[in-house]
Amino acid sequence: MTTTSEKLIVDSWDYYLDDDSPAREHVEMFREVEWVYMQKELRHDLDYELGVGQEPHWVEPGRAILYHNVSVSEYGRETNYGWTATNPLPIGNAIQLRNYLQKGFRLRASVEPQVNVESSETAEYTEGDLYENAPYVVPGKKAPRKFITWDAYRSYCDTRGISLRYDPPQEIVDKMKEYEFYCLVHDHGFNSKRAAKNHRAYYVAPPPRGRGQKHATLEQMEVIQPKAKTSKTTKKTSSKATGEGLK
Repeated sequence: MTTTSEKLIVDSWDYYLDDDSPAREHVEMFREVEWVYMQKELRHDLDYELGVGQEPHWVEPGRAILYHNVSVSEYGRETNYGWTATNPLPIGNAIQLRNYLQKGFRLRASVEPQVNVESSETAEYTEGDLYENAPYVVPGKKAPRKFITWDAYRSYCDTRGISLRYDPPQEIVDKMKEYEFYCLVHDHGFNSKRAAKNHRAYYVAPPPRGRGQKHATLEQMEVIQPKAKTSKTTKKTSSKATGEGLK
């Protein structure tokens, strides 16, 4: 088991639950009763100790989003897409949750389920200077969602099917120069049209074959590197994927 003396900051349990969702009240009741019981059963009956602060991303009572490490084998070559959010899974009792975790699923993409973490507050409830000048803001019905990092912003847009509204930071622009196609939402580059097409096909294909999500088109993913007019002209990298919409 991995341990750490300093708690990691992770997304709150309601990261995937809309503020005005009719399921919110029922989920919160589920957490107050069933989730408390599930944690006790995990510890005492199943000998499985979750890290402090670890909790599934509940979207309905007994249904939650977890994370799994996605690798796709194509023409003898394996492509790893990293830790990706699942579709809502049935988690109505401690045994179901333990089985998922023992198969390698995680409650948060960045950390193993037995590591202590600290849940970050959702942006609309966050106070102080930390989010005051956040560079990435997504409008919300109650309050805007604010993000300090590009990765947090693009991840949120990915899971909610929201189009990216901001240009990527310079380090991402520099990274794009190495590829012919680039998916900003998933932070993944490709050096062939076929690879980019297969990436998109996985996300738009309905479950269980794919994710059943909206995704940028190949045209939007294409990286455009205009040639400099003169030797003194600075070469800039642009992309139809910059500010790519999910279609």
